[in-house]
Amino acid sequence: MTTERRFDFDKAVAELPILRDFIDFVNNQVGVYSDSLAGFYGNKVRIERQKARVIRQSGMKIDKGKPVMMHTSLEDPTSPDVIHMRITRVDDFVAANSEHGFNEQQLCRSIIVFIFAYWDEQARPAIAAVRGVPSSDVRVDALGDLRLVRHAIIHNKGILDPKEHRKMKAMAELFEPGAPISLSHDQMHKLFAMVKKAIGEIVMFYTRHLPGAPNIADIKTVAIQTGRSQE
Repeated sequence: MTTERRFDFDKAVAELPILRDFIDFVNNQVGVYSDSLAGFYGNKVRIERQKARVIRQSGMKIDKGKPVMMHTSLEDPTSPDVIHMRITRVDDFVAANSEHGFNEQQLCRSIIVFIFAYWDEQARPAIAAVRGVPSSDVRVDALGDLRLVRHAIIHNKGILDPKEHRKMKAMAELFEPGAPISLSHDQMHKLFAMVKKAIGEIVMFYTRHLPGAPNIADIKTVAIQTGRSQE
């Protein structure tokens, strides 16, 4: 083994803990996403049931030629054990907690911003330090696309400018140019898969040219096992 090849091997090994932490971070976001969707759905079902139980129609009147429905609650809102955290219409609450509703989309956007921040401020500089290059020299297409999406979320009211969309190299299929960023459940899981594949590309940086190395295009997900070398 040449000195240069050994040096590359040492760098590859040094990057593994950084990438393992990044994978763990992404996996945690997958867990938060899945658990939160279950919570949103539970909220939706619970309030829909309560709506049928505590609200009854008590009358109707005509106001300026339009029918106005009147409803009466069967629960006492002045009860001392009732605490108002916020006041919202039941239908709005149900819509926000429904599939593809506001809460799910807010969560998707938050996770995208969070993942990119971890990559750009934590993992990327650490990898650059191992390689002895500026952070800007550590590039992966999918993570570069996340930068564009994050910029749209933070700086353009969640709308991906068509010019920015044309710059995307890996995730363009997930987003509509000139439209608000809005991901379905399947699209969000595809985004997670693309991020993990991007981590796989980084893992393969030193070894992709070697005989028997997997094709980067075939990588579906990545796991880095923690272990000790054997004597």
